[in-house]
Parts: sequence; C-alpha cells; structure tokens
Amino acid sequence: MVAGRRVGVFGGTFDPPHLGHSIAAGEVADAVGLDRLLWVPARIPPHKPGRAATPAELRRRMVEAAVGDDPRFELCDLELEREGVSYTVDTLRSLRASHPGWSLFLVLGSDLLGGFASWREPEAIAGLAELVAVRRAGAAPVPERTVNAGVRTVRVTPVDLSSSRIRGRVARGMAVSDMVAPRVASIIERERLYRTRE
Repeated sequence: MVAGRRVGVFGGTFDPPHLGHSIAAGEVADAVGLDRLLWVPARIPPHKPGRAATPAELRRRMVEAAVGDDPRFELCDLELEREGVSYTVDTLRSLRASHPGWSLFLVLGSDLLGGFASWREPEAIAGLAELVAVRRAGAAPVPERTVNAGVRTVRVTPVDLSSSRIRGRVARGMAVSDMVAPRVASIIERERLYRTRE
C-alpha cells in the first residue's frame, strides 16, 4: 500500500470471524473513509484469559476466508507471527515503523473503552492511532470523557452474533451457515472445529 493511506486496525481473536465482524468493519471503513482495514488476529489475547483459542494457523485461514470478498479488507498476521501475548501497542509500533506515511485508526468495540486505561501503554496507543469506537444500537453510550479525549464513535447496524454463540451452536450440531462466510463455514466443517469432545 502507498504512503498517505488511511488504514484501520481491527483486532480480535476471530474464533471464528463472523458476518457481524464483516458488517461492522465495512460500515466503519465507510464512515471513517478508510482505504484499507487490516484484520489482526491475536495470537494470545491479553483480555480473554481462561479459554484456549483455536490454533493460530486455523484462525489465520478463517480470517483470510472472511476478508476475501471485500477489496478494502486484508489479513495482517503480525500478532500471529509474534510469540507471547498480543499487545496492541506493539502492533501499532510495527505498522508505524514499516509504513511511516500511513494514518492509523484503531477500531475497537465501545464496550472496551471502559477498560482501555488498563491496556499496555494506552497513551502510546492513542499517540500512534486515532481511536474509533464501534457502537451498536442499544449499547451503552460511549463515556463522555473518551469522546472529549478525541475518540471517534461510529454507530453500526446491530447484528446479534458472537463468536462464542457460533462455537456453541457448532458444539450442539446446529447450522451456522447464515452466521459466517461460506468459506469460513467450510473450514469449520472440514477441520471439525468447535465440536464437543467425544
């Protein structure tokens, strides 16, 4: 990508990536005027202890499958390639070092803003990228202090989907073909992901 581009950074476990992710990502890209939106799967997410994620290579393949139909979307595997816990500040620093001309926008759910101060080096994150809070209709309002601090809020179409709900449906033998992209559904089926142990 060329210098001077407006590039969003959309992180998550993506276990699996679903249509709610894609809808929100597209609406944010439109609202903010992004040239590209990088989907960044975390190797080890720091804020989700207690559940082992699907192996990194399988999540990489699922994200590749999820982003393939939108030319604005791209898999960024910086965190999958890096050992240890995935910290946003490290990813933003890597992107800034590789592409100093980019304007970076960190896309995160508005529900995460309340705990943002506990992230590793939140001031550095805010200096490296503009924060864009995704707010679904019916969600709690974005705290006033964050709006005053320059966090941009984008309201997106509410979609009643979550990765945990999809995993639960697969474990119970229920269909998820209307919840994930067809190629993601194929990977889940072929690799027998999220099945209950026999």
